Amino acid sequence: MTYDLQFDLYNLPKVKEEFDFGSDIGDVHRSIFDTDDKDKIERELRKWVSKKQPCVFGKLAGAKRAMLDFHLTIVTERQLHGNAFELFDYLQSERICFKESAANGLRSAHLIFFVSRALAFAAPSKKFAILQAKLCELQFPECRPVLNDRIYTEAVPLKRETGFEIFKAGINIFYSTAHLKRNHDRRVPGGLLISVNAPGHYLALGLDKGKFDDLDIGLSQIKNLTLKSVGVGGISHPQEISTTWHSRQTVDREGRLCDKSQSAYYSGFYHTDVLIPSVATHDARWINSVVDDDPCIFNWNVLFYVTLEEFSPGHPYFGEFIGIPVEPEAIYFNPFPPRLPKTGPIT
Repeated sequence: MTYDLQFDLYNLPKVKEEFDFGSDIGDVHRSIFDTDDKDKIERELRKWVSKKQPCVFGKLAGAKRAMLDFHLTIVTERQLHGNAFELFDYLQSERICFKESAANGLRSAHLIFFVSRALAFAAPSKKFAILQAKLCELQFPECRPVLNDRIYTEAVPLKRETGFEIFKAGINIFYSTAHLKRNHDRRVPGGLLISVNAPGHYLALGLDKGKFDDLDIGLSQIKNLTLKSVGVGGISHPQEISTTWHSRQTVDREGRLCDKSQSAYYSGFYHTDVLIPSVATHDARWINSVVDDDPCIFNWNVLFYVTLEEFSPGHPYFGEFIGIPVEPEAIYFNPFPPRLPKTGPIT
């Protein structure tokens, strides 16, 4: 591992110092830059997430409501400019802490928050995408090399009556200068954030701890939260334009026209499961409207993954809501390989 993060940070293309992130992010920046007080940083991030994060799961977790919470790992500017080996050790130690807390039924999500002016003011560009990949490799070394336009997932363990199970979790990147871009709903104050979220783990945890009366009720509530999260990503956009929306022509799993209540997919300006979507991360143009024939629109973001359907091990949603039994020593291991996104129905 020979990462020179200082060099990469210094050479990032920057937006102008007067760049307007919106008043919500601007207020957080005035509070968290130039401090190493991680308790203060966490308070400010949770306050922002609970009000300004479009994902309903994120809002609830930020406020520690509905038995949703996240393990927060904070990386300061000082750590980013320090020794990369020490940063790697810190991230791996935090990853173990998260997996142990998840196994004990305390959390279903992990946020890795890199607080840095250099990252916060990094202009969308190829260099920024390269640095994002390097930070992800420090967090998920088994995924090296992390490539653009791939879907990466994590394994989140839970101790149940019958033993340990792991659940597949999605991984996403959020960053400050996504503001007003085609991935505007990926904006976050402070620099850059890697999000790990396992809704299947949350369902199992809710059943085990009595949050949900039964399986059908729990699954229905999670489906409802998922549907409510689509199309609300226009927070702090002057035209309130969301970068995802419920598709104008809804289709079923096979891509056939169907009733809206049965829609299997939703639309957006990018594939929301992709860790580093190059088309969005490289592009600094603002999104000012949604036009149906825009070539950037991706119409195959998946909704049907919230299901107890049994998938084979090679299926993209294997392990999502039906846990995979593992031995205790395997709870720290991530067996899920990256995959290429698919344009079109997933059957």
